[in-house]
Amino acid sequence: MERRIESSLEAGLALLFSLGVGLIAIYAVASLVIIVPVWRILRRAGFAGALSLLQLIPVVGTLLVLGILAFTPWPAGEAAPIDREPT
Repeated sequence: MERRIESSLEAGLALLFSLGVGLIAIYAVASLVIIVPVWRILRRAGFAGALSLLQLIPVVGTLLVLGILAFTPWPAGEAAPIDREPT
């Protein structure tokens, strides 16, 4: 009976470990999918691309990067307005 409990406990721990590793892998892939484009956006705006690594902080990192882009002057300057003729 005791051996059976140990076996099921080991199986449960193995399952939890594999789920944890799987979640970490999914988080790493999702982070790369977000970090690479944000890096390019920040570089084009004139900021250090490394600021995109703030995305690794769940929820807060995204808000920080968006706040930086929205509320600080861009070192590369604002985009020139497009002259459109009324049609």
